[in-house]
Parts: sequence; structure tokens; C-alpha cells
Amino acid sequence: MSLDQQLIHEFLDAHKNHYVGKYKYHSSYRLSDYSYKYHYYMLDESFRKIDIFVEINIKDEIQFRFSEDLHELEQIYIVKDILKRLSMKLDYPSMLHYSLYDNFVKNASNIEVTLNPIDYINVLEYMKYHDRITQETIDKFYNEIFIPRLKHLMNQHYYQQFLESVILILKDILYEYEWDGVDFKYLDTEYQYHLYFIRKIIRMVYAKLDKFVDKAFDELKEAIEILCLNQRFSFMIMTDFGNLVLSHYNLTKKLIYSLKEDFILNDKDEEREGVNLTFSYIYYIFINDFEQYKAVLLKVLRLIIGNRLTFANSDLDLALGNSIIRTEGYEILLDLFHEDYNTFIFTCFPISSFPKKMISQIREELEGAIQFFAARMDNDRYRLSSFEQVSNINRLLMDNFGGWYK
Repeated sequence: MSLDQQLIHEFLDAHKNHYVGKYKYHSSYRLSDYSYKYHYYMLDESFRKIDIFVEINIKDEIQFRFSEDLHELEQIYIVKDILKRLSMKLDYPSMLHYSLYDNFVKNASNIEVTLNPIDYINVLEYMKYHDRITQETIDKFYNEIFIPRLKHLMNQHYYQQFLESVILILKDILYEYEWDGVDFKYLDTEYQYHLYFIRKIIRMVYAKLDKFVDKAFDELKEAIEILCLNQRFSFMIMTDFGNLVLSHYNLTKKLIYSLKEDFILNDKDEEREGVNLTFSYIYYIFINDFEQYKAVLLKVLRLIIGNRLTFANSDLDLALGNSIIRTEGYEILLDLFHEDYNTFIFTCFPISSFPKKMISQIREELEGAIQFFAARMDNDRYRLSSFEQVSNINRLLMDNFGGWYK
């Protein structure tokens, strides 16, 4: 039984404001024809999780009940977010009845049925609500439900439905919530649990790329656009993602030039707003422009270093940085330092980790930097920042090359 869209729109129109709530979406499931349960949460300054549960009924009027008392603006913010999510889902036809979710999840490996794309989202949300967002929950979803059915769709040559299902999954999992702590931020992401499986799905598409390009070009382009728009995630799967887009020149040429119309390319000689680093990275490899490609990598490293200094949980950023270094060599870090004279580069990537043959070159770069900042201390505008950099560089020199100066 479908919900009354007019009732939803009337509520949204009647509660327009600019308030941005503290609580963020976690998961949900359908209770009955007109009722849903939703889970929202927030992290406090110590990054402790605070949960709130909402039951909402949408029939003759919109009624809602919160598990804890919240002030009215926060309640309305959450209810509006719920209604927007529901309205979006109503645009997609569903096959699996909500009363069957529990049985389907428990017996998925024994049930041979291919669902509509939105059904996989509904099942995943049901699992997250009842079993929490954990690696075990996500593994079960992919291994027992999603991957087997994607394989069936591919075997039946249903390439569009395959990608439509993947697109909805990507839209559901690719979010980042930033929480402010006392000294650091915490970047809350669900997608870290999905990384392995998204790589696996990309390899499935790669295996029959000619079929996807021929039979589902628009859907393939949309999926790639979503990945490009989520730059942090896409660089973490770049080995597989890059292979998909760059491996077959004749197949992907039309795709890449079509995507070029949608994104702003990074330019090493010009600062541009709205640059997409993921597509810039791919495009400059595609046209074999090494200088522009290197400029993209330097920007990515700057973002990684910024995240390492900003977020309490930046292990994935460090892994990405190390991956770039393994591919490009430690020389790229020296190139970055030569451009920026940013000593935090060596906080994130300690000098002790560099190859021994580069140590003397690092010392020379640090000495050049300390001379640069010492000269700038005569300028009132730069005195304090230059003094800080001189102190940082002096510490790096003494900690790593103290014996050389004796």
C-alpha cells in the first residue's frame, strides 16, 4: 500500500526552516503499511554515541514518537529527513514485502529470487537496524544476498538492472559525518565496511565491460560519476576503479569524454573552483599528461596530510598515502615539501621511513626551508607563522640529523 505523497509534501512545506540538526541517519525498516521505525544518532565531544529511535506513522496525518525527549526543532529536523528519505524510495518499485524481510535475511542463501534494486536497500537497512553496522553485518549482506544476485543478473544479461542495484547501494553507503571533539574531529563513515565488496563488484563489471558499455552505458556513466563525486572513497579503490575506466581505450574513450563534460579538471597552472580530483587523475592518465597527473597527486597528498592532522580516525588516509608512495616513490613527498615547505609532511610520513639514499636530500631541503622562513621573519605579517616553522624545522634537523651538525 503506497503512502500519501501529498501528505508528506504538505508537512515539508509547513515546516520550512534553516535549522540543521545534530542527529544523523543510521538505519530504518518498515513496520506496517503506514508505520516505520528509524534510528538516528550523534557523537558527543568525547565521541560517545547517543542513539535516538523514532516511530513514524503516515496515514491521515503524520504522527511520530521519539524514544527520548528532544527539543522541537531537532524533532522536526529528523522527521523532515525521514520524510525526504521515504519520498525518494517511493520513486522505485519494490518487490519484496516488508513482512518478509526477516525470513529473507535468515534464509537468503536458500531463496532463489532476484529482487528489484530498491529491495536490496530495504533489506540492508533492515539488517543494519537490527544487527548494527558492523563488518559481520555487511559481509552477510554481500556474501549471502547481494553478490549472488548480481551474478545471476549478469548471467541473465540484465546489465541495466545490475548497475541500477549498484547505483542505489553506492548512494546509500557513500556518506561522511564529521563530529567535533575537544582536540580533533571524528569522520564517521559506513563505506569502510564496503570497500572490499565494491572492489569485487568493479572487477565483475570489468570482466564484461564491453557488454556494460553496449547495453547499459548511461547506468555505467552514472555509477562512475557517483564514485568520482566521492573522492576520498574512490581513491581508496583506485587500483580497481582506475583499471575499469582506463583498461580498454576503445571501449572507454566515449565514456571518458562524456564524463569530461560533467567535471572540472584540476590544472597545475590555474586555481579552479569545484575541481574533481578523481576524474582529473583518471583523465590525465588517459591522455598521458604526466605533469598534470603529478599535480593531482600532490593535491591528494595535501588532503591526506590535512585529514591526518584533523581527524582522530585517519588510518584509511594513511593507508592511501602509503599506497601513493609505493606507486610513485618517496620522491613525491620531497616534491611536495619543496613546493609547500610544510613540515607536517614529516609528521605524517616520518623521515625515518624514507630510503637511506634520500636522507641527505631531505636535510638539504630542510636547510633551504629554514633559510626561507628565517628571511620572512623580518616581515610583521609572517613573523609568528615563520617562527613556528623555523622551530619545527630545527626540531626535525636535530632529531634526525643531530650527529651531522656536531
